[in-house]
Amino acid sequence: MPGRLDVIHRRLRADNVPSRLEFRPGLGTVVLAGVDPQHPSDRAAVLVQEAGGRMWLRQGGQTFRLPPDADDEVVLNSVKLRVVHGWAEQGDPDATAVLARVQEMVTPEPARRPQPALFPDPFTLAFQMFDSLFRIGWSMTVPSPWGMVHTSFVIR
Repeated sequence: MPGRLDVIHRRLRADNVPSRLEFRPGLGTVVLAGVDPQHPSDRAAVLVQEAGGRMWLRQGGQTFRLPPDADDEVVLNSVKLRVVHGWAEQGDPDATAVLARVQEMVTPEPARRPQPALFPDPFTLAFQMFDSLFRIGWSMTVPSPWGMVHTSFVIR
């Protein structure tokens, strides 16, 4: 048995996610999560496979590739979220409520309004910061009969 898949399987079982470790021809050893008597559909099942040093999740005809540096927590949370998503698609009201709660946590109220960018171009910001480092000078504003006169001297 592959070590990492075995660890993921045990941790899913410890978190009460129905899962089993099995061998699939052409895929090798995989973890199948999300299928139990209450949710018998294979479309809700999440198949976890390790191939090429990466973790792959398959569900309902879709394949998700996790980043190469994904640790076990990332894999576990991804599998749990996909399982709940599959259950919600089957009409499970508890799973739908969990997904609604996750959506609220991900998009808080202030983030829903677009915020204007102070420096839309990072190169402009870097140039302004670099340019201001090497600027030395003085400025003076004096009253005159023609109004206020502003003079400045800058050495770059």
